[in-house]
Amino acid sequence: MSKNRPGLLTIVRAPGLIATFFPLVIGTAVAVMITEDFRVAGAFLAALVGISLHVSMNVYNDIYDTKQGSDCLESSECFFSGGSGVLITNPELESMMYLIARTGIFVGLLGTIGLILISEPIFWPIFVSIYFIAAFLSKYYTAAPVALSYRGGGEVAVFIAFGPLAILLAAASQGILWDPLFLIMMPITGIVTLIVTLNGQVVDLPFDRESGKIGMVILLGLRRALHITVILSLFLVVNLLAVATLLPNGYVLILFMLPFVIPLPMAFRHLYKGGEGTEQLERGAGILFASMVICAISMMAGFIFILVS
Repeated sequence: MSKNRPGLLTIVRAPGLIATFFPLVIGTAVAVMITEDFRVAGAFLAALVGISLHVSMNVYNDIYDTKQGSDCLESSECFFSGGSGVLITNPELESMMYLIARTGIFVGLLGTIGLILISEPIFWPIFVSIYFIAAFLSKYYTAAPVALSYRGGGEVAVFIAFGPLAILLAAASQGILWDPLFLIMMPITGIVTLIVTLNGQVVDLPFDRESGKIGMVILLGLRRALHITVILSLFLVVNLLAVATLLPNGYVLILFMLPFVIPLPMAFRHLYKGGEGTEQLERGAGILFASMVICAISMMAGFIFILVS
């Protein structure tokens, strides 16, 4: 037993929850721009559903990656990949971690019921579908027998969960069914999280290969995976520019993009120069991770600024 037992925020990997706040905040902001009405209860319940299911995903991910061997003490030393290492150093917490993960699934269900109770019947199938898809992905992203991230399907799951599903949840919680602007926005948040996922796989490549975890980086090889990441980053910038042209005062969003775009060349320069398992590769991955975090924070700030201005 470890003398320093981790707190709840460490167990649920709280900093990573920004991946859910990101689409919910910008999706809600755009919905309010369209309707000129902020549904507080809808926003709260959508956040409850999204955050609780993301917590479940994080904890299940730690449990099953540890059990299946892809997470170890060495891999958990990297703060943006390799899991938290909680179960490795504190195996006595396994039952509590299962409880936290299952509680997240249950709380997500309660939030979904709440959204149904405050919404028109036309939205009910959307909320039910989002819940069941997200609940399934939260566990079976890593859990057997499905284990999507071990069979080459993890990247698709990440894109869907943090892109279209999360944006749709935010829109529906504010009383919007479909709008062209939301369709254009849907890829953005999914791409950011997908880049972070691929970036983590780049660092975890030796550990994933040893455990038999098959992600896109292993399937394509390091070099091709880096090419894909560059393409995704370029598509992200183009997608953001397209959204900016459709928003009032959209130029503001372009200004907020600069802090995350500027470090990208440096990140990829390190990534391409570094080989598997090298310090330079990890340095580049760290810069790219920071850039994506800045992207999420900058976009949330940009959308809120446009909304209130």
